Amino acid sequence: MDTQAIQQQASTLNALISALHAHGMRPLPGADRTILAKLTGLGITASASAAGYLELSQQGVAMVVSPVCEALRTKFPELFVSDTRWDAISSKADFHGSPSEILKAKAEFLSKHGLEAFERLPQTRAAAELRSVTPSADMSRKEYLSLTRAEKAELISVLGASGIERIMARTA
Repeated sequence: MDTQAIQQQASTLNALISALHAHGMRPLPGADRTILAKLTGLGITASASAAGYLELSQQGVAMVVSPVCEALRTKFPELFVSDTRWDAISSKADFHGSPSEILKAKAEFLSKHGLEAFERLPQTRAAAELRSVTPSADMSRKEYLSLTRAEKAELISVLGASGIERIMARTA
């Protein structure tokens, strides 16, 4: 792969992540390439415009980004951080009922999503809501502190120290 192709792929990945964040969807760390591969598998070509926006097309016909993002989130939930807006089970607290009903629901979740996805589930619904927030300059201190180290580093590189200071100064 030559330098231009690498730059083009990087800009496409950045545009994809920006589009998902704009639609309130937070992919798991490192899932961006998998999501791009899923798009390609569906026959969708992704590219970044000169302004850095995601452009999608299928067989040469331009596509609207919103429904494609929503379809990705619905079809491949394992590639995204659990979110109370999208997932019936977004935290361990969502397993309720009698002990046998809880056991059955957990077994069904494990068979469908696997142990790794179960272990990633936060304990409470409130914690799930915090984790699902997309990183931005408008987030609260509590939301910032819930980010992974990699997400914090990326946000610091974008906002700089003064931007993080503003976030950390917020009380709510």
